[in-house]
Amino acid sequence: MRYGRARLTAIAIGVLALAVVQATASRAAPARGVLVCTWGGTPDAPTGVFTASPGITDTPSTGPIEFTATGELGEGCTGRLTFRGVLDPGTSCLVGMPFLATATGFPPIRYAEGTIGAVGTAPVVMYDADGNVVGSEQAQFLTDVLDDSDCNTPEGLTRANWSDTLELFP
Repeated sequence: MRYGRARLTAIAIGVLALAVVQATASRAAPARGVLVCTWGGTPDAPTGVFTASPGITDTPSTGPIEFTATGELGEGCTGRLTFRGVLDPGTSCLVGMPFLATATGFPPIRYAEGTIGAVGTAPVVMYDADGNVVGSEQAQFLTDVLDDSDCNTPEGLTRANWSDTLELFP
């Protein structure tokens, strides 16, 4: 079993590395008019707080997991953005399942929808009250998730620090 986890982790890290290279390249030169700002600090100093109930473990969940992600905005944005939502069944510390969340604290973002993400990442599209896409974000939980033994406990990971970059479209 341990060999299986190591192999899955290696595969997930490889996939993540390819995604990060592509995401980094696209963020290096944002489109004209796009506002880019931080949310929840930086990868070197994450200040965002993520909570989950029930906790997230290495075993895929059999039911939905309620979560909150909140953090201060910086580098071009001001305020405190908070997502409150539900992760779909199947979520684990190795794979995040899709989610839907309401957003408060930073208009025009009113809700967010996440897709499947590997090992502490979650690609997210953000919408306004009318359902128009207003931006995207890529949460980064790698600081806590890969080094967190809470994933191996019956209670699971119930709290983690993270950082993020928001891209808001004109």
